[in-house]
Amino acid sequence: MSQLPEKDPAPLPGKGLLGWLGRQIGYVRKAAKTDVLDSKTIYRDCKIEEKQLPQDPNVKLRRTTIDEVVVDSKPKK
Repeated sequence: MSQLPEKDPAPLPGKGLLGWLGRQIGYVRKAAKTDVLDSKTIYRDCKIEEKQLPQDPNVKLRRTTIDEVVVDSKPKK
């Protein structure tokens, strides 16, 4: 049985702290430019369940579930 050679992922541009910082700034700039109004939420259901922990009644376990149906106004290419 032959094994495929492991390929190293492409190195990220910029090394060290300043390269990392530049990437983080780039991520924030791209997020700020992204239009969030392209989608519309047509259904939203929020359910919250709470139960006391059997071993310690002073502790509550809480589960929050959010179901959404979102429609994009522009189809992605």
